[in-house]
Amino acid sequence: MAALAPEMQQTSMTPVITLSEAQDIVAEYEGNEVSVTSLVEVGNVGFSYTASRRVYDITLTNPSAHYLLLTSPLHSDSKHDSSPTITITLQEISALLTKVTSCTNVPVPKPIAQDITGSKGRWGFGWLLLLVPQSLQVPTGMSTSIASLASLRPTLSPRQLARVELRLGTYLRAIHGITNESFGRPVESTMDQSTPALFPSFLHTISEGEQVEEDWSKYSWQDTFVLMLDELIAELCEPGGGPTHFGLREELGIDVEELRRYLSRAIGAFLFDDVESPGLIWVTGSEVDVLVSLSQEEGTEIEDGQGAEADIAYLLPTFSHALWGDPLMEAWFMPPGPSQAINEGYFGGEGSLIVFPRQKTKRVWYTIYLALLVLVEERRGGRETTGQEGGSSKVQWAREVLPKCVKALKDAPCY
Repeated sequence: MAALAPEMQQTSMTPVITLSEAQDIVAEYEGNEVSVTSLVEVGNVGFSYTASRRVYDITLTNPSAHYLLLTSPLHSDSKHDSSPTITITLQEISALLTKVTSCTNVPVPKPIAQDITGSKGRWGFGWLLLLVPQSLQVPTGMSTSIASLASLRPTLSPRQLARVELRLGTYLRAIHGITNESFGRPVESTMDQSTPALFPSFLHTISEGEQVEEDWSKYSWQDTFVLMLDELIAELCEPGGGPTHFGLREELGIDVEELRRYLSRAIGAFLFDDVESPGLIWVTGSEVDVLVSLSQEEGTEIEDGQGAEADIAYLLPTFSHALWGDPLMEAWFMPPGPSQAINEGYFGGEGSLIVFPRQKTKRVWYTIYLALLVLVEERRGGRETTGQEGGSSKVQWAREVLPKCVKALKDAPCY
């Protein structure tokens, strides 16, 4: 049985897979001659925690291949499946990662096999098998260790950290450079943009003799973002909408109607309508999702190796809440970030995504969105969002930042 990471304990939405099930999955691609020697769940204590998804690290007898496995339940009891804020499907993540690997040099795991039928009903989960990038060439006499940027940060020298963050900035820019025709969640039908329509039809045919008007809101970032934000608020706060009811007023002293008035003011000022090109946004990516490699001479301890070469090995496939939207929405750009090195890597020199005061206000709204998303995912997983003893640090962050953001909106400029 796979070991459970502390922040990814079993919930009703996420079945745990066994070593034998992982063997069957890998055998479909590698053949029966390769054996799975270990299966370890990759815990996620960052913003990317998703109640309906698990990520496993697979070790094989064949050391030349390294796999990750994403799983998701075949059926969900959630009443929110039709919500625009639901996580994107495994098929959509597969198409998205394929797009990233084909259009950029960003090291993300490559999809190689998937099954959304649960092995034709044998299992209660669908899966996506991913090949971890092996682009790093380690010279003879050198050893390499890999860990998350979050865990390594305290031990990295300023030079090592600057190199990693500079690289991260270039990767974020490359991801944001992948564009789409419309805003919102990536869906499978929008992944292939090789022959985009120059003029979207005003009428979309549903079936013969039946027509409905084209949903033009998806071509407006303001309309798209406001809808997703409103859905998050509704899902989190409505009584009976999940295992727990979270009252923004009762828990955090936030008046939802006041928040909506601030949003109406932003809408009236077209605060979000300065985004013209829908770029691919990771949204929830953070230091726990970035795997860093340290290469140094064999026999030298990492703690003693300030001269070890640091680089990004790969990014975890934590794109369950990715969007086509505004690059400023990226969690990496949340104040007080980004760091100087990330910013330099992103712009290739000096630059900033925040030039005018109204853009600072817009970033406040994006922080609200992220904090609400954190609380919603905890609720979807049946976990308490009270922030009491045992609560995760990201939940505590969300509870603390939401009142501060709402307070900041009172006099925030929209023009």
